[in-house]
Amino acid sequence: MKSPYPQITSIEESLIGLGALRPDEQALPRLVIRGESTINPPSTDESPLPKISKIDYLSFSYKYSGEFDHESPLVKALLDVFNIPPDDWQRTNAGWNGYEKRIDLGRFGMVAFGGESQNNTVHVQINGQGCSQITNWKKVCEWGERSKCKITRLDIAHDDFEGEIVNIKNGLKWREDGLFDSNGRPPNSRLIDDFDSGTGKTLYIGSRKNGKLLRIYEKGKQLKDPLSPWCRVEVEFRSKSRKIDWDVITNSDFYLAGSYPALAFLAKEQSVIATTKQQNTIVLAAAKKWLKSAAGQYINLFCHLAHEDIESVVKDIRRAGIPKKLQPCYEAFLNDSEGKQ
Repeated sequence: MKSPYPQITSIEESLIGLGALRPDEQALPRLVIRGESTINPPSTDESPLPKISKIDYLSFSYKYSGEFDHESPLVKALLDVFNIPPDDWQRTNAGWNGYEKRIDLGRFGMVAFGGESQNNTVHVQINGQGCSQITNWKKVCEWGERSKCKITRLDIAHDDFEGEIVNIKNGLKWREDGLFDSNGRPPNSRLIDDFDSGTGKTLYIGSRKNGKLLRIYEKGKQLKDPLSPWCRVEVEFRSKSRKIDWDVITNSDFYLAGSYPALAFLAKEQSVIATTKQQNTIVLAAAKKWLKSAAGQYINLFCHLAHEDIESVVKDIRRAGIPKKLQPCYEAFLNDSEGKQ
């Protein structure tokens, strides 16, 4: 079946044409999307933030033989470049994948270090919540290049809040039309079906073993809203037989749209702030629903016993603190309130 999208040239041809890759360099480890479809990359001079995509996961290795303490340049970078708050950093008794020591960065990721087999490197993982803390991706890119860090995994996502283009049905059609094929070969694919129960479907294309995995999933339903149309497409790149340059971060729109012919349609602007607000709205609604189901009748009883003095009931049962799971929502509310003042 003929593709509904414009013809896409190969990334290798485009890079040679742009002067970014000489013909004699073709034997080097390939760029993150060499041999895949592409569009011309936008200039990153005007804004360091993506417009149609967001970085949802970043891991990298950092050459450093010292201890992970307040004098470490990496600690300073996590604070000043990645904007990861230090309040909940916690040293654990466990290692990670051959590293002897590990520090959890609260809910934002982790750092692993120590061990002769790791060749004096530190491994850093910044998860989705950690990536949402970053306010200047250009600064991250410049630090990564300057520090000669190697990106080992990078996830780039695009949200379709109405699910009009990005959805499971279209994903399956794109697969049938060959819009995920590589060199004429269909990739591995797998569908996790919720049988319309409202918990959400997920379509996987590709494999981690080959260094590139695409997911289309019903994000709103994953966040416990069974009626939400919100869908996300996300491509996970790993540094297996490919080199992930730091400029992928500031040109993430280009690399996401070029990762498969199926994603060449990505042209609408997307607000990263809108993504956060949408997620927080669903998470808070789900928390209210849980509270009503778990304790609604008890609260109703105490209100009756207090002659509908609701304020006194709330004062009696309320306790200090914010649920850890809802901390990001609370912080977003505070930031939004400060911005309106």
